[in-house]
Amino acid sequence: MKSVLQYSIGLFMFGLLTTQLASCKKETSNADVQLSYQLLADKTWYLDFSITGTTKRTYVGQSTYFIDFLKNKTTVDSDGLTGFYTVEKMGSQLQIHVQAKTTSTNNVEYVYNIESIGSGNMILNYTATGATEPTKLYFSTNK
Repeated sequence: MKSVLQYSIGLFMFGLLTTQLASCKKETSNADVQLSYQLLADKTWYLDFSITGTTKRTYVGQSTYFIDFLKNKTTVDSDGLTGFYTVEKMGSQLQIHVQAKTTSTNNVEYVYNIESIGSGNMILNYTATGATEPTKLYFSTNK
């Protein structure tokens, strides 16, 4: 009887330990999203260059495209688009989702994949409708 009791207690303790270890999961997706918001917000991001396939276009030193991501999650860009943005994590990919209106009040929606983001540099990519190759966009906060 004593060995059955010891076996049962041992099995119970093993099950309890296994359950505790399995339930200890570090949740980082919300932290990644919040950090991305902090790095994006209240800055003007200037397009330095873009790469599509093997074609590189440089915009440094030119009057070029820019986008502002504001702390209240609104956005405005040099093309006149105004709207709202969210940062989401889809699987392991951070994305910026923008819902905006053109100056003629047409709705526009687009999604950028975040490749990297820092306090002054950001690399986004997207694949245009009908395109076979993605375009990488390199932004900085320096004009």
